[in-house]
Amino acid sequence: MENIIYDFLVKNCKGKENLIKNKELRKIFSINSDRALREIIQNIRESKEYPLIIGSISGKCGGFYVCINDDEIEETINNIKHRANQMLRMCHILDWKNKING
Repeated sequence: MENIIYDFLVKNCKGKENLIKNKELRKIFSINSDRALREIIQNIRESKEYPLIIGSISGKCGGFYVCINDDEIEETINNIKHRANQMLRMCHILDWKNKING
């Protein structure tokens, strides 16, 4: 499925202005859940087999696209770093709560 979705994005969704909504992509490829599609996108992003970077925008107006310039690549990397930092912050908070309640 990764190959098919990657090829579709490369052919049809180059640049942020041509993004495809999560729901629309799931409908085209009969993917039942948001989580399943996100896992496929994660596999594409992590694989050396797919050299182009898949960008994403979250929220109502969001979707997936193939990054075509340095700004889009940098924005994608920064968004992922921001989400990772939020998760790490939450881990620290939960560790702290565990220590004070333990």
